[in-house]
Amino acid sequence: MQQAFIFAHFAVNSPILYFTHGVTLAYRTYGSGPLPLLAFHGFGRSGTDFAILEPALKDRCTIYAFDLHFHGRSPGYPERAERPFTPEELANYFTAFVDHIQVPKVAVLGYSLGGRIALCLLEQTPERLNRVFLAAPDGLKTRPWYRALATSRMGRRLYKRFVERPATVHALINGVRAVRLMNEKMHRFLIGQTDSRAKRMLVRDVWLSYRLIEPDLARVAANAKEHGIPIHLLFGERDSVIKPDFGANLRKHAPELITHEELPFGHVLITPELGTLIDAHLR
Repeated sequence: MQQAFIFAHFAVNSPILYFTHGVTLAYRTYGSGPLPLLAFHGFGRSGTDFAILEPALKDRCTIYAFDLHFHGRSPGYPERAERPFTPEELANYFTAFVDHIQVPKVAVLGYSLGGRIALCLLEQTPERLNRVFLAAPDGLKTRPWYRALATSRMGRRLYKRFVERPATVHALINGVRAVRLMNEKMHRFLIGQTDSRAKRMLVRDVWLSYRLIEPDLARVAANAKEHGIPIHLLFGERDSVIKPDFGANLRKHAPELITHEELPFGHVLITPELGTLIDAHLR
């Protein structure tokens, strides 16, 4: 096994840390409380988003806010479009990190794309978790079209074509919106995430490299039951990207351990109000 190591690079006003175990990810820390909380951001964002939670949680948690692969200050691994990350690989990486900070267990917070990472850890390594917060998490609903595109060689060619020539896909998205099979918020979200070549490259790299990260929700819930891990589902009541109704797909497996709450927002949930709600759960 490759040895894990860590080093620091200081950006303006705040330290950026790097942890390597096979691959390297950047992260920052917020707060200095006794509870270690690993935090995973949404698509196209970075760990800096979690700084907004520090006022509410600084005395209760030390937040380790990671930049996921291809995001923020973390390196890109474009070869992983053909050799994707596996659930076991992600679990091994974050287990090594938990060992590095010398604690037996951590809490986890996953937002949107980061929710899929959090669910993966609960599926693969529940013995190292003591609580899970899922904010508008991806991974609660299977998308057959995504699996078909991401796992087939032809689908991966289409992703590559889309990076260079997006007009056909954008016309399809606009057409679906025109016949009202897609709401305006989802339309803006899809176009906004793919309106430049750099954004389309990020879509390709992330979706293809994470294509094996599809947690089994029944197993996730069974692990939570076996290890007594509370799961907190947190949604924006006006979210049209990750709808609050998706929470039922997980909650039905372990309703006694899973709470469901909604905040008066859309998909953007990393807010001071989220910090206050997490703090209330930890009291």
